Amino acid sequence: MQALQSKDWKFAPREILIPPNLHAWLLEQLYLQKNNLFLWTPVLIALGIGLYFSLPTEPPVLFGLAAFLLSASILVLIAPARTKSRTGQGAFLFSLSISLVVAGFLTAQIRTASINTHVLEKRLGPVNITGTIKSVEILEGKKGSRIILENPEIDNRPPDKTPQRIRLQLRADQNIAPGQKIKALATLNPPSGPVIPGGFDFRRHLYFQKIGAVGFIYRAPEIQEPNQSTLNLETLRQSINQRITKILPAQQAGIVTALITGHRKQITDNDNSAMRDAGLAHILAISGLHVGFIAGFIFFSARLFMASIPPLALNYPIKKIAAIIAFAGAIFYMLLAGTTVPTQRAVLMSGIIFLAVILDRSPISLRLVAFAALCILLSAPESLLSASFQMSFGAVTALVAFYEATRNFWSKTYSKAGFARKATLYILGVATTTLIASFATAPFALYHFQQVSALGSISNLIAVPILAFWVMPCAILSILLMPFGLDTLPLQIMGQGCAQILSIAHWSADLPSAAIHTPEISFPAFIMLCIAALVIILWRGAGKILALPLIIAAVFSAQTKTHPDILIAASHNIFAFKTDQSTLYATSLSKEKFVRENWERALGLNTKILPTDASAKQTANAPKCDAQACRLEIKGKKISFVKQPYALQADCIWADIVISQNPIKTRCPAKVKLDKFDTWKNGAYAIWIKSNGTIQIKNTRDQTGQRPWGTK
Repeated sequence: MQALQSKDWKFAPREILIPPNLHAWLLEQLYLQKNNLFLWTPVLIALGIGLYFSLPTEPPVLFGLAAFLLSASILVLIAPARTKSRTGQGAFLFSLSISLVVAGFLTAQIRTASINTHVLEKRLGPVNITGTIKSVEILEGKKGSRIILENPEIDNRPPDKTPQRIRLQLRADQNIAPGQKIKALATLNPPSGPVIPGGFDFRRHLYFQKIGAVGFIYRAPEIQEPNQSTLNLETLRQSINQRITKILPAQQAGIVTALITGHRKQITDNDNSAMRDAGLAHILAISGLHVGFIAGFIFFSARLFMASIPPLALNYPIKKIAAIIAFAGAIFYMLLAGTTVPTQRAVLMSGIIFLAVILDRSPISLRLVAFAALCILLSAPESLLSASFQMSFGAVTALVAFYEATRNFWSKTYSKAGFARKATLYILGVATTTLIASFATAPFALYHFQQVSALGSISNLIAVPILAFWVMPCAILSILLMPFGLDTLPLQIMGQGCAQILSIAHWSADLPSAAIHTPEISFPAFIMLCIAALVIILWRGAGKILALPLIIAAVFSAQTKTHPDILIAASHNIFAFKTDQSTLYATSLSKEKFVRENWERALGLNTKILPTDASAKQTANAPKCDAQACRLEIKGKKISFVKQPYALQADCIWADIVISQNPIKTRCPAKVKLDKFDTWKNGAYAIWIKSNGTIQIKNTRDQTGQRPWGTK
């Protein structure tokens, strides 16, 4: 490494805190990134977005604007110095990095302000609602449908207190279609917050879809106006779903609709679980895999067709024409599938790849990935917080980096290969791709879902070729032939291919140790792993060694995370107690199933129901219950779950922590007292009992803070 000249340092602060050699080394490392800055641009933008969403209160937009103007002004002032010395270059790069972070912060602020939808504060109804159906999603089994109403009107409620969109579930869903204006009797609830403090905020997720209330319709709605549009994508999507459901068995139809239109609610919980445990869940989420198959099939088919016509092949650039046709097909597929974040990323990358084909350039590079990430972050900054964004870009970044580094090996080996070697290379490529993608997405899977598939490579090696050469070509033929009523055969063939993929998923999921389940890793550990991965892939120079201490610190942080001992649902309908390291006792196994399953995953424990009476068989660590209350001890602290009001007085005297199903209206000397009014106001609760006897309490209201999507 070339040492920096001493004249570069005469205006720098004296090396009181930073030794000269370390100072020079850090500046040298920063200087090495000057030609790689574009790759770091989405990372720095994402850092600013993450800082914005981590705030407990909503900052004024003027704050972000002022910070951006200040950072940009400093950047302009420093810019001339970047050509004079490496010190100036380093200072410029540092200032530019700060400006990009602030730009990400401001982008997220502007995006939030642009939503500006009202979020319902409390339960409302039954009440009459009128609105236009934006979308219809068929649910699995006989659960009916879920619809989204746009521009709703609620009886006796002013427009400024009405959400822009409302999500409703109904069982009597005959003749319901997007574009219709309906009137229905419904009950509305505020969107649910996190099921555990620090967990995923469903309320924020719905806010950025402009959904400010959820609920259910009591009976068949009254259709006031039919669908006036004949070119509505939602109408087309629903028509395709209905056609698929009519032709195929329910199990096959669920997978086929997921692959063609992006609707996944028809897939049973059993099939979803099998696909997840087998490492095949990515097949159900339309992403680069699917867009690549669709675009590639259209590209090669169009090129082959035009090559068979001599006047076209001899006089026109058929390769470039095929690229344009394929990109148009990819855009149509994205619109049909619902424009999710992975689909948008895949189409953006496909567009640049086909543009490179048209311009006779090399298409695959990390700059392409950075450009796609930058476009999505600037247009929808909230995407950063979703598992789909993180896993999608994590996988594709690792794959592109690997194949960029090994490009010469693959191209040389493939160019001289015969059929047998090409087939071997294909199998090797699928296996290598699966291993890299699985390894790259493992931190995200552990953090968001608390599991990774141990046998994903095997199941993907079998299932992905079926998807590529059997299922997706039939999907294209089905869509093309559907307007003519000739889609039955390709849909049936596609359904058989999906059935084979499901069989592989169930076979793999049933094998011993198919999926590895772990308790939730800490957020600091997750962030350190992400930064370490970015340093390994994007950093240029010896600075890559900084990834090693980050990985060590992440592993240590993950091991030292402590999980709550007591959990209380926001509905106050279910509580859970962790009395040891293997069992979670819950007050019910039938109520709040979704909440309980999330608790199980977060803590990595199986749930048992609390004994219902004193005569039930008791174990040493199990709570002692009767018809009035349950009593237990955790780390020396006495806890009482009170079922009946007349048990409150005695248990308030006995217990350190009292959790009551009913309002606590009398004086209660217990140190901690929680009833239904606490959860109604503050959401879900988590309680930690420390080894030194201290009690730590968190609730989801403290987590979400005073934000536009939070509780007021």
